[in-house]
Amino acid sequence: MSTRIVHDPNNCAGCGVCGLMCAFYHEKEYGHSLARNELVRDPFDASYAFHVCQQCKSPHCYFACPKKDVALCVDLKTGVKYVNTAECVGCGSCSNACPFTPPRAKVQPVKKVSFKCDLCRDREDGPICVEYCTMHALRKESGKERG
Repeated sequence: MSTRIVHDPNNCAGCGVCGLMCAFYHEKEYGHSLARNELVRDPFDASYAFHVCQQCKSPHCYFACPKKDVALCVDLKTGVKYVNTAECVGCGSCSNACPFTPPRAKVQPVKKVSFKCDLCRDREDGPICVEYCTMHALRKESGKERG
C-alpha cells in the first residue's frame, strides 16, 4: 500500500529545508529547482503550501507515459510511483497529464528527464523531507489512513 506526504500548514515555518534536503539526497546538490517537492508562500496571508506527488491510486502520469513500466514505474511491493531516469526520454507527458496545479512531475532542468517524489523509496529512513522538517509540518500517511 503506497503512502504519501501530508503537509500541515499550521506548523510550517517556510524554512525550505524540505526542498533543499530533497535536492541534495536525489541530485547531490542544493537547489530548489532540483527538489521533487515545492514549498510556496501565499503573500497575502504568509501561509505555505507544499506541493508534492500524491501517489494517486490511478495515476494519470503513469498512463500517459509512452514508456510505462520502463520509465515511469510502480513499485510492486510498496505501490510507490517513480521515474526511472535512466529510461526516461523527458517528453513531459507525465507532467502534462498530472491533474494537480502545478503538476507534481517536472522535467529536471539539466538532465532533461522527468522527476517527481518517489517517497525516497530506496532510503531506509523514508522521505528525507519528513525527517528533516524541524517544525514537524510533514508526515507520511499510508493509503489505509486515507480511506
